[in-house]
Amino acid sequence: MSAQPVQEYDPDDPVEILRVLPEQFHEQFLAEYGAAVDGAHRVEGYRVLHDLLRLWRLRAVAHSAPGFEARLERVRESVRTGSLEGWVPIEDIVPDWSDRLRHR
Repeated sequence: MSAQPVQEYDPDDPVEILRVLPEQFHEQFLAEYGAAVDGAHRVEGYRVLHDLLRLWRLRAVAHSAPGFEARLERVRESVRTGSLEGWVPIEDIVPDWSDRLRHR
């Protein structure tokens, strides 16, 4: 049995984010991460780093999902043209949406 501590999986670990994130976004992630790390040397900068890692983790998951780029382009086209084709009201996706808005 090893005396080494077992490292728990952390989806917000920058190494894990880079593993999942498509390579075309690595440079941007690393630049933003570096700036956030520099800012985190100040106590008030920690939250910025924390939020940045969370956001990039979600981006990594989204961009690595099959068909994401095509879906994103369809959304952009809908926004450009003002079309609501293919859109679904949020109330249909999040049943308690009204309650969530009231409790903010």
